[in-house]
Amino acid sequence: MGNRAVITTAPYSSKNVGIYVHWNGGRESIEGFLQACKRLGYRSPGMDKSYAMARLTQAIGTYFGGTTSIGIGLVSELDHDNGDNGTYIIGGDWEILRRKYNPGARGIDGQDAEKTAAIADNIVAALADNAKE
Repeated sequence: MGNRAVITTAPYSSKNVGIYVHWNGGRESIEGFLQACKRLGYRSPGMDKSYAMARLTQAIGTYFGGTTSIGIGLVSELDHDNGDNGTYIIGGDWEILRRKYNPGARGIDGQDAEKTAAIADNIVAALADNAKE
């Protein structure tokens, strides 16, 4: 069991590249990951999907550390209809545009601004020096 989610870009297609997270798939965490990327000045999904997904993967991996809890693949190959948080579709300037397959996210969903900010702060602190390269 986890708190799973998949993140992909708009327009949605099962052939899009997606990022799978086994933990921290709630909206607060996803918003924190996106907020960190925006604060670090990474190219947004609305500007350059491939760079955005690469840097978002880097940010999430930095947050988790270790060797598990994150994966990359085509959305169709990931656990996108997972019974937890489903699939987030991002675009624009690091925004969640909509969600699929979220049968009513469990627990608090998008209500904990402090958790979102703490996640973003953690990632920014770890990656700030690298963002200039």
